[in-house]
This record gives sequence, structure tokens and C-alpha cells, in this order.
Amino acid sequence: MPPTPLATWLREQRQQRGLGQDDLCALTLQLGGPQGRLTQPYLSRLERGDRPLSALTAIRQDALRRALNISLSEWAARTGLRPLAPEPREDLLGAMELIRVPVRALASAGLPSSEDHASIIDHELVPLRDHRPGMLVLQVQGDSMTTEHGGLRPGDRIYVDPGDLDLREGRVYVLHVPGLGLTVKRLRRYDTQLWLSSDNPNHPPVKPEEATVIGRVYYHQPQGTRL
Repeated sequence: MPPTPLATWLREQRQQRGLGQDDLCALTLQLGGPQGRLTQPYLSRLERGDRPLSALTAIRQDALRRALNISLSEWAARTGLRPLAPEPREDLLGAMELIRVPVRALASAGLPSSEDHASIIDHELVPLRDHRPGMLVLQVQGDSMTTEHGGLRPGDRIYVDPGDLDLREGRVYVLHVPGLGLTVKRLRRYDTQLWLSSDNPNHPPVKPEEATVIGRVYYHQPQGTRL
């Protein structure tokens, strides 16, 4: 049986954040303690649709939600579930501490630079918990990473960590390709070779040695849900 839409959505949320199943399980332990921890086999069953999200305890639901950085309102709207809310102090701090970060278009010609004020198209209010030193906020243009179920759509925004330059299979990166400019690709292995591929199969892959890595995409802000 194919995965349910909810199971597919859960898997895509993890992949869009560049997390492997083991990475996500480790985050649930970090955020929820032993009672909130999900094991990799159980997460795999959730993503296949073999187990419903409603089978999770409230503590595990909340640990999973926070590990994926999904708001309470979006979680409830997508799943129909209401997990245990975080501590009020954490919610208050997350709402109050915002950092204003310039937004640049993804499909620009040159390398992103803090001195290039002309390339700024907007500003994003980034919660302190999501902010990383030197981070970039880029607005997606084009459909190279758009999928049947959503993916990165034109107008979406991505948070990029320029300190994370190690290429790891399955994760998403922003790169500068000569003649193409800034682009976003996922690292995939085909036979014995690594390629930078688009989630949209209509766009050709790129060899890693032909591109300069700008940073790893660690957060996806869908169009219509920004602060």
C-alpha cells in the first residue's frame, strides 16, 4: 500500500529540513527527553503509514513537532491532533526574540554578499531559535525543487547555513553555478557518483565540482505562513 498523505507529509517535512531519520530521532530525545524519544524503526513506520501519528503519546508528538520546527497551529491543521504545548516561557521567548534578516532572490547572478544591498528584496523576522550566524534567507524562484506534493515553490523562503559546507547525501544545498547563478539542489548518489539533483525530474542534475557550495538549507518557510 502507498503511504498515506499524512505519512508523506511527515517524511517531506523531515527531508526539507535536511534531516536523516536518525538525526530526527536524536532531536526528539534532545527536546523531549527519554519519554519523548522516537526510535528510527518506529519513525520509519510512521513515514510509511504503517503506524498513525495518533498512536504517539502527547509528549512524543510534541517532541516530534518541535524537532521538525512546526508550529502548533500548522501541526493541528495538518494532523488533526493537539500535542502537548511547550512551556509558556519557551513560547513567550520564541515569540518575542526576533532577528531581522534581509531576503535575497535565489536566482540572482552573483554570490550573496552582506555588502550587496541592491539585491535585498524584503526582510524576514527570524525567531532567535532559528537564527544561525551569517545565515542567508533566500526567496525561491522557479520550480526546480517543486514536487507533486509541494516541495519548494516559487515565493517560498529558505534559511541557509553558510557554515555547513560538507556535502552529505540526501541534504539540500544552495550553490553557485557559473552561467546559472544561485540555485538549490539535493545531493544524490547515482551508481558510484554524487550529483546535485533537482526534486523536479524535469531539471538536469549538476556535478558537485562544477558548483560552489554557499551553504545547507536547514529550514523551509512555505509561502503564506511567514511571520
